[in-house]
Amino acid sequence: MTVDSKSPAVRRSAHGTHPGTERDHRDTAGLLLARLTVLPALLILPFLLTSFPLLVLGLFKPALVILLWIALSAVMVPFTWRRIPSLTGAPLFGTVDDGKAGPTPRWVLWTIIGITVVFGAFQAAYHSQFIIVMLDPASYMQFASWISQHGSLPIPQDAAAFGHATGVTYASAAFYQVGSNIVPQFMAGLPMLLSLGFWAGGARLAVFMGPLFGALAVLTFAGLVARLVGPRWAPLGALAIGITIPEQFVSRGTFSETLAQILFLGALSLWIDVQRTDRGAEDAGRWRSNWRTHWRSASHWLAFITGLLFGITLLVRIDGPNDSLLVLPYAGLLILRRQRQVIPLIVGMVIGTVYGTVDGAFLTLPYLKTNSQSVKYMVAAVVAVALATGAAVWWYRRRGAEFHFTAGPRLVKAATVLPFVVIVGFIIRPYVERNWHALEYAPLSLHWVYWYTGGPVILFAVIAASMVSRRCVKGEAPVWVLPLLTFAWTITEFLLRPAITPHQPWASRRLVPAVLPGLILLAVWLAAWLARRATVVRLVNVPKRWEKMPRGFVIACCALAIFLPAMMGNFGLGLKTGGPFGVMPYSDGLAFQRTYVGEIAMINRICKAIPANSSVLIADYTMNQQFAESIRGQCGIPVAGVQTVVPNANTAPGNNIAAATVLADVRAIQKAGRHPVVLAPTSAQLTPLGNGTVSYIFSANTSIDGHIIFGTPRNPVNQVFAAYSWEPAK
Repeated sequence: MTVDSKSPAVRRSAHGTHPGTERDHRDTAGLLLARLTVLPALLILPFLLTSFPLLVLGLFKPALVILLWIALSAVMVPFTWRRIPSLTGAPLFGTVDDGKAGPTPRWVLWTIIGITVVFGAFQAAYHSQFIIVMLDPASYMQFASWISQHGSLPIPQDAAAFGHATGVTYASAAFYQVGSNIVPQFMAGLPMLLSLGFWAGGARLAVFMGPLFGALAVLTFAGLVARLVGPRWAPLGALAIGITIPEQFVSRGTFSETLAQILFLGALSLWIDVQRTDRGAEDAGRWRSNWRTHWRSASHWLAFITGLLFGITLLVRIDGPNDSLLVLPYAGLLILRRQRQVIPLIVGMVIGTVYGTVDGAFLTLPYLKTNSQSVKYMVAAVVAVALATGAAVWWYRRRGAEFHFTAGPRLVKAATVLPFVVIVGFIIRPYVERNWHALEYAPLSLHWVYWYTGGPVILFAVIAASMVSRRCVKGEAPVWVLPLLTFAWTITEFLLRPAITPHQPWASRRLVPAVLPGLILLAVWLAAWLARRATVVRLVNVPKRWEKMPRGFVIACCALAIFLPAMMGNFGLGLKTGGPFGVMPYSDGLAFQRTYVGEIAMINRICKAIPANSSVLIADYTMNQQFAESIRGQCGIPVAGVQTVVPNANTAPGNNIAAATVLADVRAIQKAGRHPVVLAPTSAQLTPLGNGTVSYIFSANTSIDGHIIFGTPRNPVNQVFAAYSWEPAK
């Protein structure tokens, strides 16, 4: 074995290679991969831009929505597509290793496409039919069900269908009663996209939108890895994130996190392309006098699309601005450096943020009020960072000096050490903050990451963050500055305050938009760095094909360290005693488990059991919370829940309903000229109503997500749903 004194990158620099990366224009695979990986974001963006105004105006109809979407996409997508550069030399751009890079192998492109397709198919095979409102995915589905049929918000209560009934509520879980209307919870971005599934094939097809968005998110992440680490490492990144429980968990249901992930990672990828297409002096002129030149510039147009993607994430997820918070001080740095791309970037962010703000202020305001504490903190943080950035820029520009930054040795050392200090702080935190329950188990947030990724990913990511931070501070990795800022912020903020009910796997959804991508991206970067360093080690006196075996060994070890712990946790792989050899393998993970199966059939049976011209009263609090909006939206039948309880009953409002109260509401419905139907989960709750017919609708077993506090979730839990109806005698 022999060891070269210098790495190949250093040897290239020593021979005076041109400082700019020479791109191979024949790299068709690299060009196609770069463009395909941002295509999901580029197709979703025009849909949101055109569809949301239609929803606000009450014109969210299939023909109009699809027509305007196609029209804007036909302009925006090709205009952006042809401005995206090839991936050739992308990870070397602007670094000391800058030099001529070879074309992207075609196997990389086909492998990533294969991983994306297999991931989507696997998720579709184990998809959830989550439409009974217990948690967020079903809320999004019912939101989408309503707007796909009616094209407008808010939802009318149809109080006239209940006459002068007293003691009833039209609200249910995730659907607020506001005046004479019902307002759905959550932002409108995901429900609008889910409407495409409802228009194409109803709820049975709409539930497959979750696996579709999950697959597109994996593809988008592969593009970011290809740009920052290298195309050959993109398949490992896609595989590593796709095998984790959080990514699969949210991709099997209709969560908003995968959609936010596409927009956020797509924005970061395009910003890297912005820097690689910067024409220097040609892009540095004043916008006021050279706006035509800037508008045609690839760099400026891509910056505008990047800003739109960052900003419009608020329309999908209320925490969107929090993930992109440090884009604001980064934009201030661009202003000081007189990089004109900052103007379209800020304009795009403002436009996108306005969309989300209008949604929150006019369509889903009760949701923002419910989360007012978190919203206030987020708005305060955004305003404070914006004002601080503006003040710093004004102060520095007033001095009239050209901005130049040279990191001193102390700052370089601080940037190098900081990631280790932060991770040590979170390691010892559970032993210092012992009131875990009162803090909603936030001190264990690092344990959550460990359960889903394993220790090697955390260790690799911390080391990589230290090394990349050092390079960024020294000005050796400019394309990494914004990704590192955003990922460092989102990861640290999550570890400090997860801000979610600490049940697993439910809480794992918070990892999906930025935390998991950031950790895996950094871990893969370190694996690539180690692989490059291993090229200095070669075997001698062996066949030529074995000379690079040390490098292959390093790559295999790093890949297994990144991939294997997450896979074992997801598939629940392990050994137990028994069998002919004393031990035998077993699997009890979530990978092959389906949840919420059969819920579409349950709702369909309720719809068929309710006669025409009926008004439905639900005489059970829990059933009303879960089924009211499904009956209203999917069955198209007015529904209300009975609120009055038996005096002194120690139950939730709506349980143990007094028969006289229900019968009074029944008479009110009859006077309004409609047929009353009373629903409950047991026949015993309906028997006291007296003269009438009690009918069995269904009783079905399914499985729902587990609610464990400690450890990697292994299995779902059983859940029984049942429904009985009572109708008065004719």
